Amino acid sequence: MKKTLLITLLLGFMLFVSGCFKINNPPVISLTGSVSEGQEIAPMTLVTFEWEVTDFDDTEVTSQFKLYKDGAEVLSVVDTGEAVYALDEEGKYIAEVVATDSMGAQSKETISFKATNLKRELFQSGAGLMYFDYSDYFQYIEDEAFGIRFYKTASEEIVPAEEVTVRKRLNLLDTNDDGKYDTWEEIPNDRPDLQTYVYLPGYLIDYDTLWVPYGFEYGEKSIRAYYAGVEGPYSGYVLFYKFAEVGFDLNTVYARWVEAHVFGNTFNDYGEAYKAFSLRERYDSDEKPVISLSTPDSDIGPGDSFTVGVMTENVASFADLYDVRYIQLSLWNSEGIVLESVEFGNFMAGLKDVGTFKSSDEAVTLYKAFLNGEDEAEAADNVFATLTFSVPEDYEGEIIAVGLAYEGYWDTYDIYPDLPNPAFRNVDNGSVDGFIVDHEPIVFLE
Repeated sequence: MKKTLLITLLLGFMLFVSGCFKINNPPVISLTGSVSEGQEIAPMTLVTFEWEVTDFDDTEVTSQFKLYKDGAEVLSVVDTGEAVYALDEEGKYIAEVVATDSMGAQSKETISFKATNLKRELFQSGAGLMYFDYSDYFQYIEDEAFGIRFYKTASEEIVPAEEVTVRKRLNLLDTNDDGKYDTWEEIPNDRPDLQTYVYLPGYLIDYDTLWVPYGFEYGEKSIRAYYAGVEGPYSGYVLFYKFAEVGFDLNTVYARWVEAHVFGNTFNDYGEAYKAFSLRERYDSDEKPVISLSTPDSDIGPGDSFTVGVMTENVASFADLYDVRYIQLSLWNSEGIVLESVEFGNFMAGLKDVGTFKSSDEAVTLYKAFLNGEDEAEAADNVFATLTFSVPEDYEGEIIAVGLAYEGYWDTYDIYPDLPNPAFRNVDNGSVDGFIVDHEPIVFLE
């Protein structure tokens, strides 16, 4: 009898304990938008957002979306799953979704982006790292769906050490069936039967507005169609229609052909079907001078230390070509982690490297000069600097993160020991552009 009673009490206690210590997982948010993280767009753009919330504990979940401009709330919606905002002013924007379940667990997802008039000016220039393809005839397309296809000019070796320039036909492929094209297929120019069109709507009716084709934006990693609002509440705005997550190589001549009808005739009848274009820079896509961060792939938590390398690719050769003699970079870090040391090696061959740094609680600025003088004995490599951080035993932050800094607003400068944005100077103390700084942070989850 006593044994039975004891077993009953133990089972009851175990059920009580398991109930008391049941883990409540926070909701999982999937937030997408017509703009992506870090993107820069032009004013007079209709931005749209969609989100889904999943709660694996099957509790009731509420979600709230907010859009902030320069820190001030401009839009708030609850439990709709989508939001629309007519963006007509320059500024720094953050879209945020907060989901809360019935037991109080919360999750948050954000998308940060900017709107600048500079972006509009770049579109109008039709040059550089983005190309805006515009025709007066786009808005008058009469087809329910119109087609576009692309061509590429490339070099091809016919005999050793002798090359000829040939045109290749291109097909866009969707390899993962997610509705967006993600890779190119090259077709010989003499096989037009193998080339296909991508078809786009001749018009859209969304958000109680009639949208008509306006132009295309070509980049290295994406192709977007732009539609202009002509009737309805968003008349005068532009709507993104992203259909490809693959783009075009730098300094390579491409062309597009549009198969469409206007005023009863084809685009070709007006000389508008074929158009050549190129994304222009001083280097090709495989020669970009890129600065980024690297760290050993391991779990980091309280009591640990870790190193972060400021790595470069094609930077030293590009700097040498343009007589760069001074580079300044800043990194931000999670509050509470400690910078233990900074080491500089031999970066520029043929010059004497001099490096130093200045740090604060949440950031460090690196300075490096390249002087005429005896070069270091060790061989030059692609490491600009190596930083060592430690995480205190009593660290209470949610994440541990380090990133290369870029700050677009003065009110964010206060955590830095010096001006945070990258600086590159030549022998005449003039600014040098063209360097690419990867601002994607390294994040360790505890």
